[in-house]
Parts: sequence; structure tokens; C-alpha cells
Amino acid sequence: MLATRFILPSDFRASLLLRLVLYVVSCLGYWTVKVQYTRFKHSREAAKLGAVLPPRMKGKWPGNVDIVLRSLDILREGYSTEHYQQFLDENGCDTLNLGLWWEDSFVTRNHHTVQMMLATNFDNFMKGPSNLERINGMFGEGIFGTDWPKAKVHRAMTRPFFARERIRDFNIFDHYSEKAIKHFRARAEINQSIDVQDIFGRFTLDAAGEFLFGTNNLNTLDLPLPIPGQSVIGPKGVQVEGDYGGFVHAFESAQIIITKRLAYRSMWPAREFLTDQTMEHKVVVDRWMAPMLQAAIGRKKARGSQKCGDNEGDLIDHLMDSTSNMKLICDELLNILLAARDTTASLLTFTIYMLCMHPEVTTKLRTEVLKHVPNGPPSFEDIRHMKYLRAVLNETLRLFPPVPFNYRATKSPCLVPGDASTHGKPLYIPGGDTGMIFLPLVIQRRKDLWGDDAEEFDPERWIDEERVKRMVADPFKFVPFNAGPRICLGQNYAYNEASFMMVRILQVFSDFTLRQEDAPAGACPPMSWKGAAGRKGIEKIWPQNASTLYSKGGVGPDGNC
Repeated sequence: MLATRFILPSDFRASLLLRLVLYVVSCLGYWTVKVQYTRFKHSREAAKLGAVLPPRMKGKWPGNVDIVLRSLDILREGYSTEHYQQFLDENGCDTLNLGLWWEDSFVTRNHHTVQMMLATNFDNFMKGPSNLERINGMFGEGIFGTDWPKAKVHRAMTRPFFARERIRDFNIFDHYSEKAIKHFRARAEINQSIDVQDIFGRFTLDAAGEFLFGTNNLNTLDLPLPIPGQSVIGPKGVQVEGDYGGFVHAFESAQIIITKRLAYRSMWPAREFLTDQTMEHKVVVDRWMAPMLQAAIGRKKARGSQKCGDNEGDLIDHLMDSTSNMKLICDELLNILLAARDTTASLLTFTIYMLCMHPEVTTKLRTEVLKHVPNGPPSFEDIRHMKYLRAVLNETLRLFPPVPFNYRATKSPCLVPGDASTHGKPLYIPGGDTGMIFLPLVIQRRKDLWGDDAEEFDPERWIDEERVKRMVADPFKFVPFNAGPRICLGQNYAYNEASFMMVRILQVFSDFTLRQEDAPAGACPPMSWKGAAGRKGIEKIWPQNASTLYSKGGVGPDGNC
């Protein structure tokens, strides 16, 4: 603004409005020149390495602000990760620079690039300071909120608890699955639908409460369920009343806020200048968790200097033995609670949805279940021998991965694989906390990787030996549990829990019917989806994503015994 003192008339300088306009124009000009210079510099660096820059989105507004608004519109009205898919298709590439807010920010559906990010060049791809700032208000410095090597310490604390398959876990599953089945039976007897997303959220939360916190007092499955046709839509599923409802509303609202922040990139703090929008929700979640933490502190005092043995105590007890940092313990539990509740509930929800849409799969799966375990709880060995059950779960994970997109950031400049648009040349990615989003949901539906039937639900692809060989030979086209050093610690726990619940359900019910007419207003896909390409055009529910994939407003089938 100093220049205006010398080059502008005094009456112009006296106008606050005009000075403000000039300031804004100057800022836009500065950032535009900066972007062009940075791109020129990166282009020269790429050329020296025999690489090229990924295509960059060209919006109509400075800083691609119109692309930001378009992304937010699609998030509200579209299919999960649809905006990224559209942007990649429009630019004819598999890796793209979104260029939002004048920043380099990349998105990829190239599974070879994902392999580099998660495994072969793992040390150069971190969570990143900007991303951690985006999530830390809610999830603190737990296992998802820290970078290597801190994350390695977190994994060392929790891995022993997840590494062993314990009979006690199955006892927990059995106790809470019985409660869930009673609800299913009761609704079936009066020919009334039930929101399975809500039920599975309660089931996985109650089981996680005992598994993580050592408490069997959550009993969310004992609370009243939403009534079909009378329920109201919540942040993700249906709105639930009471203390449990308050926790769910806060837990899910915070996840949605964190997801929206990604569209605003480094500008999100300005949008939340007056207050961190996750804070009010964090207070509710912490208050809900407090009694369980206090109980664990009491158990720790009673043990004195004695630590829990390998087959004793719960995760919170083992954490108490590992550290005296209560904030760290609370953060860790909240992080693992997200994985233990939301991801497995998502898998179970979309599995039932697929069985509703594919009765022939239901029949074949039930035949296998009744052959191995006609009644009563399954064992580890029972589940291990149910090949078709695993195939159904894998196919659901392929089409509806619980984490449909993920994020990493570069430490140093690097090269990643190119695609057909680069004619074999690798792509140059800058360093310095440059963001890279990768898309499991999109990768796992690519026709060039999975065949022309990639968007169809076909568990047989996990049975056919030739197709399984191709899968094993190219494993990074299927990454529902992440991969590499940060692969999900609870992968086996999730498979066991989901398998156990599906066995118990199929022992009772022979088929399922989807009744989305009973869902709350706003839960069904918009009319504009009809005739759209891919699964969007045929979907009967509304897949959306926050931290995890969910069905907007829930999934409401009924079943026949």
C-alpha cells in the first residue's frame, strides 16, 4: 500500500473502499505470479529428472476458488469421492494437481503411486503438519494424529493387544450379537424395517467398550431404536436421543467438519477464526468417555506396581501400564474407537445392503454358514473355513471401503509413476508438506484393474483361482486396510467381528429386503442420480464419506426368518 502514496491521487488514497479493492487486487496478483513462478521452477526441476508435472486444474476464479465451491456442492449432493473422480476424468489423467487456494495439492487413483506412498517410499510420505493440524483438535496425538516415528511408538503400545486372537473377543461378540439379533427378530415379527447402520454402530460400540475400556455398561443396544418412518436424519445416520445420541452426534459431526476442512486446505483456520468448530463436539465426547477413564485409573491404583499380563486386562489397562500421560491415553482410545466402531459398522452395513440387492448371494452364503455352524456361536476355525463369507466381505470392502479416501504429504520432492497421459514419463511431486490424496474407492472400481464388471458385486472374483492370482500379483489395487508400515492393526479384529455377526444373522434370516421408504427425509439418493454412470445410477442408498464411509440416513432392510 506504500506505493499508493506516490502513484495515486490523494482523493483516491482517501477512499477506504478503493484502497481495499486495490489491496485485494494486489494480493491476487501476487499469488498468481507466485503460482506461475513456482510452477516454472518445478517444471525445470522435473525436466532435469526426466519427469513432467501433473496436469493442474484450471478454474475460472483466482486460486481455483470456484473448484472449492464445486467440491463442497458435490460433497453435499453427490456420491462419495465423486468430485475427485470427475476432476481426474475431466483432465484425462490418474494424478492431478487441484491447485486449490493457490497451493499445490494432488489427488491420485494410480495404485502404483499408492504403493510408493504406503510402502516403497514410505519414509517420504507422512501425514504432514497441515493435515495433523486439521484433525488434532478432535483426535489429538493418537495413532492417527501423529507422524513417524511417534506413530511407531503408538503402534508398539497397541500392537500386542491386537496381535493375538483371543477367545475372549469372540465371547464379547457373542454377547452383543445376541442383543442385536433380538432387535432383528422383534422387527421381523411385526414386519417392520430396522436401520442396520444404527444397529451395527451400537453393536461395534458396545463391543469396543468392553474390548477397549473394559466396561460392559455402555449397553447402547438396550436403548430405544429409531422408529421407521418417524426418525430424523443426523450428521451421518439417524438422530438418536439421550447421552448416547449426544455422543454419536458429536463424534460424527466432528468427522464431517474435519472432512470439509480438506476442501479449504490451509485456509480452514481463517474460516474458523473465532472458534475451532470441533471443540464443542470434543467436549461432549470427552465427557462421555470420562467415567471409563476414571474406572481404569481405579484399576491401575488397585494393581499398584503390578502390570497386566498378556492375557489380562483390556487395552486401556495396558495403556495405563505403558504411560502416565492421561491425555495421550484418551487420544489413543478415541482414535482406536473410530477404527473399532465406524469402520466395522460401515463394512457390516454395506454387506447387508449388498445382500438385499443380491438374493442369490444371500442364499449361497447362508448355505455355507448353516453347513459349518447351523446354530450357536462360530469359532475361529469355523470362520477360517468359510471361504465364501470371506469373499463376500472382501467384495464389499472392494466396492465400499470404510476409508474411501486417504491423505499423505511429501517431505522432499520425489517422482511418482505417470500414466497414459504422460507417455511413460514419471511425475514430479514437490516436497515441503505437499498434500497427496489417494482414493481406494476409485482404485478398487477401476475397470482396467478389475475387469469390465468392476462396478458389479461379484464375490466369485475372490474364489476364482486365476483372478485371485492376479490380485496377489498386484496387491495395491486393494487397500481397504491401508498397507505398508501403517497397515491397520485391527484388520483381523474387524474381519473376525464382521464374520461373527454375519454368521449369527444368517443362522436366523434367509433373505433381506431393502425398505428405504422408511428412511428419514433426505436419506434417499436424489432423482438427479438416475441414469448416471457407474454405481451412482443404480444405487438405492446414498454413500457419503466423513472420516469413514457411511450411508446417509441409514440402511433399512427387513428380514425373513
